[in-house]
Amino acid sequence: MLVRFSMGKCNTTRGLCLLLFIAVVISLVMASSAALSKHADEAMSSSVLVKDQSPPLSAIRKNSDACQDACLWKSGINGSWVQDFDFARDHGQFEKPLVIKDGPFQRRTAGAFQPSEDAPFPWRTSWRWVDHESDCQVDILTLDKFCKVLQKLNVQRILFFGDSLTDAMYTGLANKIGHANFRLNPDNQRNGSMICPVGGVHGADDRIIPVFDKKVSADKVRPNTTRKMIEFDHEVRHFLDISPADRVLAVFNIGAHYHDVNHYRQDLGVMLNLLSNMNRSQDLYIFRATSPGHEGCLPRTRKFDWKVGTRIVPLAKFEDYKVTVGHQHDWDKFEGYNNYTKYVLLEHNRKGLGPIYHYLDIFNMTALRHDAHAAPADCLHFQAPGPVDWWNHFLFTYLSRLSKDGQLRGKGSMREIPTNCRRSS
Repeated sequence: MLVRFSMGKCNTTRGLCLLLFIAVVISLVMASSAALSKHADEAMSSSVLVKDQSPPLSAIRKNSDACQDACLWKSGINGSWVQDFDFARDHGQFEKPLVIKDGPFQRRTAGAFQPSEDAPFPWRTSWRWVDHESDCQVDILTLDKFCKVLQKLNVQRILFFGDSLTDAMYTGLANKIGHANFRLNPDNQRNGSMICPVGGVHGADDRIIPVFDKKVSADKVRPNTTRKMIEFDHEVRHFLDISPADRVLAVFNIGAHYHDVNHYRQDLGVMLNLLSNMNRSQDLYIFRATSPGHEGCLPRTRKFDWKVGTRIVPLAKFEDYKVTVGHQHDWDKFEGYNNYTKYVLLEHNRKGLGPIYHYLDIFNMTALRHDAHAAPADCLHFQAPGPVDWWNHFLFTYLSRLSKDGQLRGKGSMREIPTNCRRSS
């Protein structure tokens, strides 16, 4: 809107000009508010992979208002998967016996693989993520490094709260740590402890970090619907409040099983309110993006020889990822859910509301991994070890960078950092 004022006329009708000026200001404010609301709707309706259009790191670091480590929000958005069998040998496999054993389907398929000359390890484990931002490479999680960063951040407990994809992230972490340093509760394999030996040697001074995994859905159903209510049951509340002053690292997610954007918005709000109402400002809450499904993932036949294994390569670029609009499982809505979530978390943090929320953006890097699904029966979940392990590598890298960028204060409270240190402007 462009409004010109005639100074000559305003000299004689100052009152009228003043009223006109006030009206223009009010209309501009209202337009700005409407644009803000529209932005949230556009974030939800997005159906195209979002490439990072932000300035380069050199420009960001000149801005004193931005975070010290811009990789907190740039990592994992633009990059490529490079085949590296040395990586597969050194970091891509789980130690046997597994902490959490494979199910029957996994044993019949991915678990049946036998090494060969051209594939000494399963192909899905031989791909290493290389970020196009040279300073933003994902670091590889190891027990020693993970224990050190958790100690630096003063994390005493870890909670995974979400759907089956978050459950897979917990399983991958347990199996990555290995049976010598990750002990399960004999009555509940979703309740375990990570053992951080002091100086690399087990002893009486070992640091024990309880790790708990809980599905988001409860037994209660919303009135007049078939949707289960999101709530923290007594187990989750007890785990969070065992020691009220402790810091909990909570990785949470919803999104993969929603068929209506309004239902997603409503339940995301419920989840965030549950966390806010716990009044635990010292905790680290990290929302993991909903990972994409891949239509028609290979192999498509149950007669496939899993002993030989696949020779499928990841997609080369983000534009190659496609999912049909109106997909039967609504996978085409996942990116919109993620964009809406980022917007909501950013606005929450910008307003100075507690607690602080962080966002682990694994969508783009996982969109390229059509090669490792539990096909032919499942093109949403992944075989393990495989792409989900990179979510844990990314989680470790994020925490490591956060521990360097953030500064601890008081009894383990983190200084207020906007989501992934990114400003809204």
